[in-house]
Amino acid sequence: MNRFTKLAAVAAGLVLASAASAVAAEKLTLTMNWRADSAHLGFAMAQKNGYYAAEGLEVVLQEGRGSGVAAQLVATGQSDLGLADAGAILNAASKGAPIKIVSTIWKAGQFGINFLDSSGIKSPKDLAGKKIAVAPGAAVVPLVPLFLKANGIPESSVTIVSAAQAASLGLLTSGGVDAVAETPENIVVPLAAQGRKASVIYFYDNGVPLISLSLVARDDKLAARPDVYRKFVAATAKGWEAAIKDPSASVDALKALFPDMEKSKEDLLKGAVYSFASVCPAGKGDTIGATKPEVWQKTYEVMTTAMGFPTDKPITNYYTNAYLPATPVLCP
Repeated sequence: MNRFTKLAAVAAGLVLASAASAVAAEKLTLTMNWRADSAHLGFAMAQKNGYYAAEGLEVVLQEGRGSGVAAQLVATGQSDLGLADAGAILNAASKGAPIKIVSTIWKAGQFGINFLDSSGIKSPKDLAGKKIAVAPGAAVVPLVPLFLKANGIPESSVTIVSAAQAASLGLLTSGGVDAVAETPENIVVPLAAQGRKASVIYFYDNGVPLISLSLVARDDKLAARPDVYRKFVAATAKGWEAAIKDPSASVDALKALFPDMEKSKEDLLKGAVYSFASVCPAGKGDTIGATKPEVWQKTYEVMTTAMGFPTDKPITNYYTNAYLPATPVLCP
């Protein structure tokens, strides 16, 4: 084979490889729970670092309109994957939606009791005799009594103040209440922007563990392309690992994907602290994307006892670990 023949063969090989790669690219659309924010940093990092592309995936990240809508879009086959609160997914599945959770991203929910550091509150016991604001109709409402009971605090010893979410911050800073049952991103982060120091006592760490944002897919789609979903879950876990290692780069990646975002880089970095804590509630060495069976069972107990979730099917009916990476991706 002369030189020109060899070059032609190499060129033909490259063309074939390129064509094969293009043919092999599997398209996937992920519908997120809401508009892009710190809950999506790992996905953006996986996209930016080429983890999806390296697995032969062409992934579209689509902003959502709430967990319930994301779960419904997956259930009706309009989206390949959804990022939704586990409670919304389980509720849809319990009513017949053919969907399953394939990976847990926020393994710990962010709800908790938020308070100013100047309040003197240090532990759940310090809440006795205090006023706690709770937004009517919010997902946190049924969790407050459970949290109090789990920590030996009689409900009669606290005063629950029903207040709209938008009013909670003002009530807290004006002294109208001593604490707010909410997520820290809605209380601690904006207070920090005002120069006020605040903290949160998480329900998850104090007797009321609830799994939060999870990846959900439709049963028939999982069966049709199992390897595609396994590759997506593995690449996503690597994305979160990279995001935790380099928060600034992950925020840049997210803003590049969603240039119309209103949140500043500074606000996203503050939110990232809480987002990463939910991805890795056990800290360094925790497994990204996987939740232990005992935590699933505890979540099930909370949902069936306090949230009216049906008991006719075991919790194992609603999730599967079959799509998790063979080699776990650990929190750095």
